[in-house]
Amino acid sequence: MRRQIKFASALKLTTALVALSAAPFAANAAECFDEDTSNPKAGAATAVVGPDVGLKQGGGDYERPAAGDDVFSEDYARTGADSHLQLKLCDWSTYTLSPESEAQISEFYDDEGARRRRLVNYVRGGFRYASGRDTESGSTDVEIQESGVTMGVRGTNVILVELDGVVYALLEGPALDNNGLTPQGRVEFWTGDNRRAIEAKLMRPGWAVRIGPDGVSEPFRADPELLRRIYQAFLPGVPDETPDNPEYESDPEDDSGQGGQNGQWGIEVANNYGQQNNDNTENFPEQPFQAGEPPEEPETPPFPVNVGDVLPLDALEYYAENFAPASGHIFALAPAQLFVDDGSGATLVDEGVVLIQINIDSASHTIAPEALASFVKFDFSILDPGNLGTDDNDFFLGGTVPAAYVQALLASANIAFPSGQNGLAMFPTQAFAVTIRQGAGNTVTVDVAVDFTALDPQHGSVNALAEALNLQLMPGAGELAYFDFGLSDVFTIDDLTAHQTSGTVKISGFTPNVAQTTGQIGPVTGLAYAQLEVNFNNKTVGGPGSFMVMTAAASAATGNQQANAFISLDQPVAFGSGLFNMALYPLSGLTNSGALVAGQALVVEGSDVPVYADIAAILTADTGAHLYAEVLAGDEFFGANYAPSTIAELDSLGAMLGTGAFYFDGGGASVNSAFLSNPVDGDSFGNMYGQIDINFGDRTIGGGESFISADLFNFNTSSTFQFTEYLSETSFNSALGGQGVFAFDGGDFDGNNIQSLIFIIRNDLAGNAAQSADAFMNFTDGAGGKGVGELREMVFSPGSACTVSCF
Repeated sequence: MRRQIKFASALKLTTALVALSAAPFAANAAECFDEDTSNPKAGAATAVVGPDVGLKQGGGDYERPAAGDDVFSEDYARTGADSHLQLKLCDWSTYTLSPESEAQISEFYDDEGARRRRLVNYVRGGFRYASGRDTESGSTDVEIQESGVTMGVRGTNVILVELDGVVYALLEGPALDNNGLTPQGRVEFWTGDNRRAIEAKLMRPGWAVRIGPDGVSEPFRADPELLRRIYQAFLPGVPDETPDNPEYESDPEDDSGQGGQNGQWGIEVANNYGQQNNDNTENFPEQPFQAGEPPEEPETPPFPVNVGDVLPLDALEYYAENFAPASGHIFALAPAQLFVDDGSGATLVDEGVVLIQINIDSASHTIAPEALASFVKFDFSILDPGNLGTDDNDFFLGGTVPAAYVQALLASANIAFPSGQNGLAMFPTQAFAVTIRQGAGNTVTVDVAVDFTALDPQHGSVNALAEALNLQLMPGAGELAYFDFGLSDVFTIDDLTAHQTSGTVKISGFTPNVAQTTGQIGPVTGLAYAQLEVNFNNKTVGGPGSFMVMTAAASAATGNQQANAFISLDQPVAFGSGLFNMALYPLSGLTNSGALVAGQALVVEGSDVPVYADIAAILTADTGAHLYAEVLAGDEFFGANYAPSTIAELDSLGAMLGTGAFYFDGGGASVNSAFLSNPVDGDSFGNMYGQIDINFGDRTIGGGESFISADLFNFNTSSTFQFTEYLSETSFNSALGGQGVFAFDGGDFDGNNIQSLIFIIRNDLAGNAAQSADAFMNFTDGAGGKGVGELREMVFSPGSACTVSCF
């Protein structure tokens, strides 16, 4: 059974509107969602105005309804001259037929219970539709007779009206802002049953399309004359000499059968409550950098642009110089869709969210001046976009698509203002498209659209779509860096707070995946290590002993210098401070270090340990380079060997013990594993061995008999891979962050295998300095294989330096 809905609308600033809003309450309305009848109730008439209004069921006759009468699936509705009819349906959506209009609710509910999809058959005239609080996004379709065009409405307010034989569809709103997951205002048009072949989209309030026998036009901004005619079509003349003619026996807020709708807007959700200064002025939320400041007399720019229009590039440059802050960013969470096409046509396979952060630097006149600090992160791992903690595992993407997407993000950086398309502030990149529009006053708004397509070996073509509109520019650069972890796996704040663990969990991890985000953007040879405290007694994340370190080997990308970065994460933040009610914590709250560009920590359920942490950051290195890495911290410390020794503590040992050679012996390490992945021979597994000498008197690390060796075996080929490389000497002065944390690259070794090494000298549980050490490294086999290794709990042994024969 097909059901149909008509769009209802309130009138705009007229006496009829006042009468509708002030209608009295009618009690004892029939219940909605009645599963026991073959033709269940769809809603109720909430206002009947004028001499010629009718409802009929099936092939029956039209009868004039009274306000408060029930409306059922398959009902037809019509209005004559100087008349209109307003309905509220059981999902709290409202519909108003303009004079001389006809429509049918051909599907709403069936005899098997409440459905969510609504189908409206537009016959003639016009109607306005306003989504209700229970209206699901994308659930209302309107079939426009004689044109073959269908209109799909995604949770918004829209007008459909016929003028001079042409049907116009006008989007009224709402639109996205920076307050998180907000209903998305969008209307899509297609022909026949091919819903996936979208011919036009309305995404901004005040824009319209024309619909006729030849299909649907491209969207265009409705000029003041067209707007006047559209709204005038909804103004019935109510004769003064017949005051009893309009019927207002019921309350339009309460007569849907479910009681009064919560919220201050009520039935008036379809009205424009922002008082317009003129026909081209929209009312947007006050921009954050202006909040609380006294209003100033706006300066008239030399480029007058209507609110909502795309800024010409010369106007964008002018605004950047005169009105916009030195830098700003947009940050929002919006719905997203995922389609696959195996050759038989695109199919919607999953819905999720997209987390958006785009930096706009007015000082340098660039969009996304830093790679991975500006991103749109798709996440289809959640079941309910309104509840980010709900898992959804119904569709899985392999590694090819995410890898291609990260590469697209790396390539979508440093977009110059003058590169806008067709002389306008429209900036398409590989990963996203940014459009900057005129806001209210001297502000701008930003639209972000994503249409990312990649090939997946299992599913064929994969297409991810998302849009966020009317985003407000916020001061400063964004706080987050791109991360790959799924939001559905992240704790909600309540789940983390209620976790059945006490004390402090100390976790760490490392990765060889490092990228440079400025200059020569892209992956670099390097290593990153991070460790973090999660204190379940104090309900905090971060604290003493928490830090992140990165190193990138000398190369052309790093200016032929080794680049090292370090930040302490010793400022604990409360569990409850996470973003989006999730255990998602910007690193800006965990550190006072000026080396942090952007970053965050996620806390998730662990398997081997109570919790894991995913830490992603962009850090400024000592060479000025910006390095990015994402580290999954899942190895637990048990108190001892956690906090790095400080250089001051190492110097105190030198004063106490005098000169001499001391070393860290890796032979007794409890964790000394190595792994090598070779694309030809397969994977090899084995052990690492090492010794790093330390001379407290000379304040040096390395030199002497310091070495790292590897011994690996490939079970597929029964082959071995071995190497030993000696480490040269470096000063305590090269330590990072004033801690006993040192970074080395291939130039510090006498061989060609080791590329990067991070060496950490640690205190023991009692606080005694330099009692053990850990080393983390990446290496190659010279034949395309890439490996990582670690030496944990290297034993500190005082005395003369040992030699390789000691092992």
